[in-house]
Amino acid sequence: MIECMRTVARKPEFGRWIPVSERLPEDCVPVNITYVNHNPESYYANIKDVPFTATGVHYSDAWYWWSTTCTDYLAEYGRCDVDMVDTDVEIIAWMPLPEPYRESEEK
Repeated sequence: MIECMRTVARKPEFGRWIPVSERLPEDCVPVNITYVNHNPESYYANIKDVPFTATGVHYSDAWYWWSTTCTDYLAEYGRCDVDMVDTDVEIIAWMPLPEPYRESEEK
């Protein structure tokens, strides 16, 4: 069975965008991504080649839009077609997610 991480550890590069040409994240670890759509549907023409951010996960040379269901499918079946990023969408950079908020840290 494929082992996908369920939590994100604090990474020293948090807050810094890492170009995918430099390196890719670990498989199944959710990360913030910057992406551009090079060929959107005609009714979305105004977003062509405009950078956006989202959360994604990289696995086995492919990118997926992140959700817990997606990582569960990747762990169980090695694929999640419904969440696979379209070939017209280019992921250009990523960064680790921040640590989750914990109320006890505020006191």
